[in-house]
Amino acid sequence: MNEALLVIDVQNAVMENAYQKEEVINRISSLIRNARPIDVPVIYVQHEYPAGPMKRGEPGWELHSLLEKPLETETIINKTLPNSFADTNLKGVLDKLGTEHLYICGAQTDYCVDSSCRGAFDARYDVTLITDAHTTMDNDHLTAKQIIDHTHNTLGNFWSPDSTISLQNSEDVFWMKEKIK
Repeated sequence: MNEALLVIDVQNAVMENAYQKEEVINRISSLIRNARPIDVPVIYVQHEYPAGPMKRGEPGWELHSLLEKPLETETIINKTLPNSFADTNLKGVLDKLGTEHLYICGAQTDYCVDSSCRGAFDARYDVTLITDAHTTMDNDHLTAKQIIDHTHNTLGNFWSPDSTISLQNSEDVFWMKEKIK
């Protein structure tokens, strides 16, 4: 089965007040560094707005300084909607790679990560949400931890005959296990 790692919106403005920001970014960077030598494609996604801190080229739009930067050969998808598949060429990129299984990490859990997991599921990919490699921030009703737990509970119950969403800790991702051996 062909896998890919999807790194969603680990950008300065998105991560500014994120829950466990440094720990999460460090886990994502480790996933990236360990995926590359075994040819698991890494695809970065960057959200943008026409104005403000998330405008392309602004400091808030840039990938966070702690994140492992994309190689010239790696794909960067620019998006304007929460679902990384909506109005982008992501599906075409994945199909060209022969991807069947997506490992998803990044930010924000309750917006772009959740929407992209659902979009991948609806597009018939098997999805693994890496439980300790995505984050969000508190809102008026819930803490970031509550949002993350709720998202795990909800997405972990998705199933169809054509695709699945599973939950996995970063240390249990197959290329991370290979590193430990």
